[in-house]
Amino acid sequence: MKPRFTALWGALLSVWVLVTISVGAYRTGPDPAKTGGFGEMTCHQTGCHVSFELNAGKAKGLGDLVISGLPTQYEPGRVYPIKLAVTHTEGRGYWGFQLAARVKDTGAQAGELKPIDGGTQMVDEKGIQYIEHTLNGIAANTFEFNWVAPASPAGEVIVHASGNAGDGDDSPEGDYIYNTSLSVAGPPR
Repeated sequence: MKPRFTALWGALLSVWVLVTISVGAYRTGPDPAKTGGFGEMTCHQTGCHVSFELNAGKAKGLGDLVISGLPTQYEPGRVYPIKLAVTHTEGRGYWGFQLAARVKDTGAQAGELKPIDGGTQMVDEKGIQYIEHTLNGIAANTFEFNWVAPASPAGEVIVHASGNAGDGDDSPEGDYIYNTSLSVAGPPR
């Protein structure tokens, strides 16, 4: 009887470890391509954080995803300090985000995204840079990084971002997911 109990205990422990790892895995950043732009889904649309509809917090007046520092028209090669804020803070314990900048006409990478502190990191996939939160960054609802505009005129740039206002319970339940996009005009021809 003891070997069966030990085997059952081992199986239960293994399941618990797998669930704990999968629930806490995104504290260090989501998988790439979760910005909601160019055919990508958000963490809400992939079925991870589904307690509330996408942008439900905005519709209820609880918060938003705000990006500041982007120009209305970029200068080639110029560095722009960017600030992203998940403004939904009431009852929240963790925050996260992912952002990409792409050329509108082609979907290609537009310029370069650069972390400036330990709160953000870069993830590349299929030639696209994604900047996102790190484990060190989840305690604050604001994230700062740089965007270096394309070195030569590339046309209009679209920035897509998704943000998470997590309740801090280490589960995907009860979290609000926000999504936004901004357009930056190319330099005059």
